[in-house]
Amino acid sequence: MEAHTSGAQQLERRAVGLPTAISTVFGLIVASTVLLSVGQGYAASWIFLIAMALALLTMYMQALSFSELATLIPKAGSMNEYVRAGLGPFFGSLTALMGYIAIVIFPGAAEAALPSIVLSDFLGLGGSTTFWVAVIVVIVAAINIAGVRQFAAVEITLTGLIAISLAILGIIGILGIGANDPIGPLLPSVDFEWSILSGLLGLAVFAFVGLEYTCPLAEELEEPKRQLPLGMFLGLALIAVPLTLYGFAATRYVPADVLGDPANLAYMEIAIAILGDFGKWWIGLISVAATISTLNAVVAGVPRLLYGMAHTQQAPRVFGHLLPSTRTPAFGIIVVSLPPLIMNALGWASSETFIELILAGVLGWATAYILIHITLIVLRIREPNAVRPFKAPLVPLPQLIGTALLIWAAVKIFPDPEIRDHIYRDYLIFLGISVAVAFLFNLSTMRSVRDQFRPVPLREVYAEVEFIEELEEGPGGPGRPGPEPLAKL
Repeated sequence: MEAHTSGAQQLERRAVGLPTAISTVFGLIVASTVLLSVGQGYAASWIFLIAMALALLTMYMQALSFSELATLIPKAGSMNEYVRAGLGPFFGSLTALMGYIAIVIFPGAAEAALPSIVLSDFLGLGGSTTFWVAVIVVIVAAINIAGVRQFAAVEITLTGLIAISLAILGIIGILGIGANDPIGPLLPSVDFEWSILSGLLGLAVFAFVGLEYTCPLAEELEEPKRQLPLGMFLGLALIAVPLTLYGFAATRYVPADVLGDPANLAYMEIAIAILGDFGKWWIGLISVAATISTLNAVVAGVPRLLYGMAHTQQAPRVFGHLLPSTRTPAFGIIVVSLPPLIMNALGWASSETFIELILAGVLGWATAYILIHITLIVLRIREPNAVRPFKAPLVPLPQLIGTALLIWAAVKIFPDPEIRDHIYRDYLIFLGISVAVAFLFNLSTMRSVRDQFRPVPLREVYAEVEFIEELEEGPGGPGRPGPEPLAKL
């Protein structure tokens, strides 16, 4: 396999720190689509709160697996690197396609569209939805091409603003001190039904998926073996608080039929009900910030994944090239930025299809997450003596619990059977394409069916690229340490 042999081929080492790891998790997860889906979910009142708790448990089980694997193999290839070591290159490629590429195509397209609708329709700024999608995507691409430090600065700033704003809005709603009067108590009484809980679990899982997007930054984090687990664990906790406050406020100010109506932008209805016209502008700007921070994390993470895969011959070699001036995977950034533009230009992302796109993405995430759990168990058996800086406790119990919850969410992905059928259709089409692409591309590079199903021993994974813990070179290239940054973002 090709190894990194020149400074121009390496990502910038030790460039960012724990705040970036946390904000990448927060920024990816707390998106405009999450504000929409969580708002709609709370139409079921306290039943959705239970679904949120189960979803958070699911993601903490996932964080345990990701933390062990990411610190065992702290490389930009992330998911692919872990799974190819456990299950072989084919399953590594499939995991990357389902866990990263599917997200760009499905929820990413809906994510770019939501604030564009807000800007053009609710805030009256003119311009078409396609125009605002293009503006947002170009801004995000430019930030990422400029360098990992620029990405980190934007991500930290935006996620801080979003978290504080959601918490304040939620507290105002809970206390009933908004510009308008609340319509009722927190979490109105509803009759519990297992079918409602099951049907909403997919939406609740979507509120927390994406914690792994900090993993592709492993080669650029100051201390990946400490900061990757902390980023995921703290990020999930910081996400749960403002989303819960926001949900409580929603149930107090907005009728359930309005929250649950898929034709409405739930978070706009919530903010307007609480704070009137000021709320409309406030949440509108927060929606734009949430989308920029989410797409910023996606456009940072996926190209680095492809960069790692290019160096293991699982993606075209062009994805392995870096822009010399900023040491960013510029080609990958441009390619990853295209699907939201194309899907919105073709009209495939609309308010009628948002939930379908979101939950098709959830099924892709669930597929990748289950393969990650299986990989951890397999590597525990196959590589028992490997050095594990973070060792998940009670294996395989968390993995079995997490897998069971993901399967539950997937089987009962949405209450409406017609929408559920569309979600499964989109997922199965993409799964079929992903299986074909993973098999054929690996076959073309390895010239062997057997090799792409052969797990790659850890010693080979470490030999392909210098193990991150042993890398001491800085921005000056191998053996030529560059200047130390004044602070780690």
